[in-house]
Amino acid sequence: MGDYATYLVPERCRVDAPEREELARRMVGWLQDKGWIAREKSDCVLGGDGNGWRFTPEGMRHMADTEDIGRHTCGFGVETYEEKGVFCNYEGGAVESACCPICEEDIGEGFFEVVAAWNTDEDWTRAVCPACGEESAITDWQVEPAWGFSQIGFAFWGLDAELTEDFVDEFAAVLGEPVRVVEVAL
Repeated sequence: MGDYATYLVPERCRVDAPEREELARRMVGWLQDKGWIAREKSDCVLGGDGNGWRFTPEGMRHMADTEDIGRHTCGFGVETYEEKGVFCNYEGGAVESACCPICEEDIGEGFFEVVAAWNTDEDWTRAVCPACGEESAITDWQVEPAWGFSQIGFAFWGLDAELTEDFVDEFAAVLGEPVRVVEVAL
């Protein structure tokens, strides 16, 4: 079994550096104050660089209703990007479907070209549909499995169950904005 994570990604593409830092501090502090992650950093997230916080058993039960804490890669991390960030399933990056929010055409694997064009465009949200030629926000596309587009993402590494809907709602409320749930396997 490879490494896997669930990312909670804000629905907003652009988040300036001071706000990224504030959001990271807020969410780490909240999880620590609740007793759901350890106070000290560890190498519990992918990369082993000491930039994660290990889940507590109580946190695992609250977040994902699981108790499996046996994995080395099992903790919370924050990923930030100076430029545009893309959060997707890296295991082959498969796109089962990608539907334009305007014409509803499923362009499937053609979504990679939409993302590539979005990534090089100066506009932080604009994505152009190859089927209808209309512009829409990249975050409005319905992609399966889900992708996230933001300069910050919150990673939950190694949980052996999905984050509960209640926890995701609670997290978004503390963050102060909606989030997209992105499952990642390596």
